[in-house]
Amino acid sequence: MGLLAKLTGWKGFAAAGIAGAAMTAAGVVAWNAHGDSRFREGMERTKLEAAANARQIEAQYRRQEQDMVADYARRLEEANEAIRLSNAERDLAAGAAGSLRDAIAVQRARAAQAAARAGLSEQAATRAWDVLKACTDEYAALARDADAAINALRPGDAWAKSAASSGSSNR
Repeated sequence: MGLLAKLTGWKGFAAAGIAGAAMTAAGVVAWNAHGDSRFREGMERTKLEAAANARQIEAQYRRQEQDMVADYARRLEEANEAIRLSNAERDLAAGAAGSLRDAIAVQRARAAQAAARAGLSEQAATRAWDVLKACTDEYAALARDADAAINALRPGDAWAKSAASSGSSNR
């Protein structure tokens, strides 16, 4: 019997079914192998993109941190400059007050000498200078108290300004 005779009938249908099933299975295996390779390529691409995004985010945070440090250093330098100017003005005012007290003392001494030469009461001649000296001493004490209050407020003021500018720059 020939091949054609053997493939006719139920044996032929069975052979064709087996061959069809084998070809279908081979197609499914090939399709899955192709899909698996595409899936692995996609996973690799996703991992590479995620790593690139992570590096980009890290660089962005590093830049933000550097900007914050630079801003803080700038504000700290401005605060230190303001303190230096305030201290210089205070020292200048203290020097002027010292000169004023010296001038008052000299004028009081002159008034006392003139009163002694004229035979007048030293107390009457120097009373105005004594009142002026008391006033300047009171103003000097007031200035010291004001300086102490300013120095006590500086840390809180610096913190408040820092918090306010940090809050506004993060929006």
